[in-house]
Amino acid sequence: MSDRVRGGRQAAMRARVAAAISAATAVAALGLTADAGAGASAAEDDRAQARPAATRGGHVRPADTILKNARIYTIDEARPRADVVAISGKRIVHVSRGKSRAWRRFIGPRTELVNVRGRPIIPGMVDSHTHPSAVALSSWHIALPKTDDLETILSFVRQYAAEHPPSEVPFIYAEYYPSDMDWGPDGPTAAAIDAYVSDRPVLLQDFSDHASVVNSRMLELMGVDADTPLQIDPEDPGPQFVRGADGVTPTGWVLEGAWRYFAANMYEAIGWSAPSEVTPELLHNFTSSLSEKGVVAVLDAITDEATLAAAAALDEQGRLHVNYHAATMFNGLADLPESIAQLRAWQRKYGGKHVKIRTLKLFLDGTNEIGTSAVLEPFAIGENDYGELRMSEDDLMAAMLRLNAANLDLHIHLVGDRAFRTALNAVRRAQKQLGSAWRMQVTLTHDELIDPADMPRVAKLGVILNWTPHWSGGYFGEAAADWLGWERFNRMYQFNPVIDSGGIVNYGSDVVTQYEAARADPFFGMQVGHTRIDPEYPMQPGPGTVPGTEIRKPRSARLPVGDLLEGYTRNGAIELRLADTMGSIEVGKLANLSILDEDPFKVPDDEIENVEPDAVLFEGRVVQGGLDP
Repeated sequence: MSDRVRGGRQAAMRARVAAAISAATAVAALGLTADAGAGASAAEDDRAQARPAATRGGHVRPADTILKNARIYTIDEARPRADVVAISGKRIVHVSRGKSRAWRRFIGPRTELVNVRGRPIIPGMVDSHTHPSAVALSSWHIALPKTDDLETILSFVRQYAAEHPPSEVPFIYAEYYPSDMDWGPDGPTAAAIDAYVSDRPVLLQDFSDHASVVNSRMLELMGVDADTPLQIDPEDPGPQFVRGADGVTPTGWVLEGAWRYFAANMYEAIGWSAPSEVTPELLHNFTSSLSEKGVVAVLDAITDEATLAAAAALDEQGRLHVNYHAATMFNGLADLPESIAQLRAWQRKYGGKHVKIRTLKLFLDGTNEIGTSAVLEPFAIGENDYGELRMSEDDLMAAMLRLNAANLDLHIHLVGDRAFRTALNAVRRAQKQLGSAWRMQVTLTHDELIDPADMPRVAKLGVILNWTPHWSGGYFGEAAADWLGWERFNRMYQFNPVIDSGGIVNYGSDVVTQYEAARADPFFGMQVGHTRIDPEYPMQPGPGTVPGTEIRKPRSARLPVGDLLEGYTRNGAIELRLADTMGSIEVGKLANLSILDEDPFKVPDDEIENVEPDAVLFEGRVVQGGLDP
């Protein structure tokens, strides 16, 4: 089967999906139709809406809209392709293909009959890991030139400072510099920035978003010096100020956002502070940009109260055209009860029809680009350095037991193969202890380096993997190779073996700033995930690329378009516990779908990113574009 169209349709996958989705409701009970006898699955609280929408006195009620002559990719294994879909109210009431004329029963005097003229239709997509609040609050950041030349970047910052005095811009926050940029023999230091700008605080953020470099003025205003504790968060060893040769003097290199713990001191000193609360309008700007690309649900991987309040306000106003699901953070067992209590309070205060929060987020390790991941074999830099886990396997299992009892889900950040194995081991132990009482859902996000022996365990344990396809090329450069070595570097970002063994993989954008917000387009993600070439940041031919190409090694890791579409639709819905109402085009499900201008299965590989929805339907209503060709 073609690499373009192979989908993850293994028997194990079918079994896993069947276990994750609620039992189907009989089609006849709802008075809905499907040519091949496919079932319909709907949440209990939605059935009352679906039944009167489809029937009246035992007779078929006319549909509001019928889309015919379409090329429908249903993501329904019982009926992968269709030509016609009929919609009544918020729901799909009929799906058929071929010579069937059963859809004509749904035509009434007010039915809108639309000839799609062969255009493709796909289910609404899910961004299973993104950061709306971070993007919304980043508009004041400045964008660095796209280069790995330190002199060019620092000269740009100096020129910006000359054009914008401290009275206008009291704090320069610039993004991004490449994680593998050469800072010279001393590495990233405050002194390097001081030589160019020293009259105000300056922060340069690296591509991984897990490290930054600040100047001496910023260290001074924050009150960070040799007396600042090495571990600034007693519950989380990740955030830290890298120290110099004496072991105590901060160099200016900052890991895992440690500067934020001291930012209030700086803001007070300069009489200015960065925007800190998301408003409904700021959030709407981001969610509507995703909606334009066919996204109908998101997981906000680290939320806050202001963002939840903004989402609830948009939902109340009828302006939230996505299902907004959110996760809140915890760092360890000590703060887990407080985090659960906070989540419960937010559920009660902000939860609604399209706004849900039932997930806890944990960072189990850091990032491969700066050597803070947890790995099975030592890093290539240093001696016997395996990185650091932020939570032990025992504590992680204990956290899972507590979350399972609370009927909450867990979303774990991890990038190293030791962190990955630790998470799977904790799941296995928790499941063994709980037996049939196990009910929580565990998602492992990023999963950049997986030992081959652990890949089949994903399906066996029923965990979900979340990947960011637009990272599949050269977005983060080759910094990880310095720490991992080329052999491990060339084993990164491999998910086909997991999918082939029946594991569920879904996809998200993980955008954290306006700088990269355009990369949240799922079709851009599909292109990079399928080609392993980043059109904006291609890898140069070398030890990390397929010989003579810009394709990141290995070629076999290129994700088929079919698997990408399943991951962005059905598999995303599974993680959000929405698979009984969306994620595929099936009778009884909500009419969340997009009509596309081009077919992602048929356009050239390097043009997938150009695919655009002509129309996006959210619960049966056109919220972007229009139905007419």
